[in-house]
Amino acid sequence: MPFVALLVAAQTSTVATETYPAAFFADYVPQTALDMIERLPGFRLDIGAEGMRGFAEAGGNVLVDGARPASKSGGLAAAIAAIPAGQVSRIDVVRGGGATGEASGQAVVANIIRIARQEGLAVDAKLALEGEGLFGNASVTATRSVGGFDLAARTTFDRSGQRSFGTRSQFDPVGRQTGQQALTFDTSYPELAQRLTVDGVLAGGRLQAAAMLAHARLAEAFTFVGKNNAARFPKRTGRWRGELSADWARVVGEDYALKFLALTSVTDVDAKSFSQAGATVAALTTTDLFESRAVSRETIVRATLGRNGISAWRPEAGAEIAWNSLDNRAIASSYVAAPSQLKSEARVSETRADVFIALEWRPAQRWAVTAGAAYELSSLRARGDADREGRFGFLKPRLALVYRPDERSNLRLSVRRSVGQLSLSDFAASANLVEGKAYGGNADLVPDHRVSVALDYDRRFGRRGALNLNLFHDWRGDVLEAAVLPQGGFGAVNVPHARVWGGAANLELPVDRLAPGGLLKLGYAYQSSRIVDPVTGQRRGITGQRPQTLTVAFRQDLSAARFSWGLDYTRGFGDWSWYVDEARRHRRAGELGAYVETTSFKAAKIRLQVDGLLGTRNTYDRAQYATTRASAASGREIWDIRTPVMASVSLSRYF
Repeated sequence: MPFVALLVAAQTSTVATETYPAAFFADYVPQTALDMIERLPGFRLDIGAEGMRGFAEAGGNVLVDGARPASKSGGLAAAIAAIPAGQVSRIDVVRGGGATGEASGQAVVANIIRIARQEGLAVDAKLALEGEGLFGNASVTATRSVGGFDLAARTTFDRSGQRSFGTRSQFDPVGRQTGQQALTFDTSYPELAQRLTVDGVLAGGRLQAAAMLAHARLAEAFTFVGKNNAARFPKRTGRWRGELSADWARVVGEDYALKFLALTSVTDVDAKSFSQAGATVAALTTTDLFESRAVSRETIVRATLGRNGISAWRPEAGAEIAWNSLDNRAIASSYVAAPSQLKSEARVSETRADVFIALEWRPAQRWAVTAGAAYELSSLRARGDADREGRFGFLKPRLALVYRPDERSNLRLSVRRSVGQLSLSDFAASANLVEGKAYGGNADLVPDHRVSVALDYDRRFGRRGALNLNLFHDWRGDVLEAAVLPQGGFGAVNVPHARVWGGAANLELPVDRLAPGGLLKLGYAYQSSRIVDPVTGQRRGITGQRPQTLTVAFRQDLSAARFSWGLDYTRGFGDWSWYVDEARRHRRAGELGAYVETTSFKAAKIRLQVDGLLGTRNTYDRAQYATTRASAASGREIWDIRTPVMASVSLSRYF
């Protein structure tokens, strides 16, 4: 496809491009493009935010033939996992970041270049045993060329799940234990999905189209059994997802690219949560029931025009319009001494428009300046339990300075203002019966926003070595936290100001002298934050932020024996969540996993893996209060949950 080759070359030509041919990954015997992406030196996969509305903010840092996958459903990881490794010609890594192009604003971008007119069949299957639970997944991907178009059909079935055991202990305000129950948690999540993609030349341009349909049913339940009482909290959820998308691009003039994208999707979720109690598990009766149905829709239209190639000046301009809606109906029923029923309804619609311009300037061989700005205008309308209409406008500028001291290192200083998105579900009522919590919708919410300053440094050494360093500081506004709503009840509110700062370091170190074909990976991240608690008025960290993480991984590839093995370790961590009437500390114990791989059986990759060798353990320490955290403590609960070791075997092959 001469046109496709021209478009790819235009979008990847830059002085900071590194090329990794398919032969570079031969020692790993990859089966998919995702396997190859995970082996790129000094590259950290960013899958984007699938749940973000619109297309501009949902992308990650991987392109396919110079373009983002047109589909949002399933995420970027699913899109590149559907590409068999045998269809990849090379992967280009662009370092330093740019303000223009398909991965605008990313510091490092990987571009997967496929072999044209490739046909084949790829299969993948995994079976996992965790305690008494049996889980697994399977996929089949078929690719072929028909009438000048490359077609790919992928069918996946995934039955993930978990079975955990532990205890729930209660304590009074002075710390005396008042009760304890055995805890069991079961979950099963089967999903069947079908995806079809089409890629080819149409009307002088390149067309990428995709269709996806998926159905899933989630079943989960907490069960607590004490000496003279038992309780069970099952939840049943059904979900349908469907999406259609098309992306068309062509080169205009000598070095400009014109692109149009259209996408529409719908998600339908039905959920039922039960609260059951009795003297024994066999004698349980339903005391409470929460039912909800939520239908969300999204339609996006996007157009961009940008200059590519190796010009010192690379401008880009574009616009995007997105229409989103959520219809949510909920019924809370109680069957205790005084039976009651409470209905809630919320209909939320949003229209968002983004107009953006960007410019990349390379004044010298080792310097680049990138600048961009977008203006976002949104109109939101909520109807139901509370009515609200609002209009928001935000200017989102960004600026980055990039310096390359030599051919194997980059230094990047960036500053940008970004705006979050309100979750449409925050406008609707919800409930968590197992925790005894009900949440009201808040029609007065506004989007959060932040100004971020970041300094990034990366260096490659040898064939596989890399070092990445990052420092950042965020000034955030209108952060969403839990508080008492003006109309009463608990829900999300905006907190005016917050700060978040931290850094990360990642090292990939070849250790061939000690272990031929060995690679050691070390990763450490730290972050801290400050916000004024909307319930108590005191300073604390932002809900859910993890202060520190440490990961260690080792892998050895013995190519001659067609054998690999490895270990993965994650140090334990803790974080805090702040609710109106509860302060919850979550601790997760350290985890160790091990695996072996072989490709000595008819070119198929067989992988044996064991996770949780140290014992997977999560502890939730719940300090509870009579009314709010500004009142006196009413007690404390500790949930100690352990998950058995999981052993799995997987097989994948490309034909």
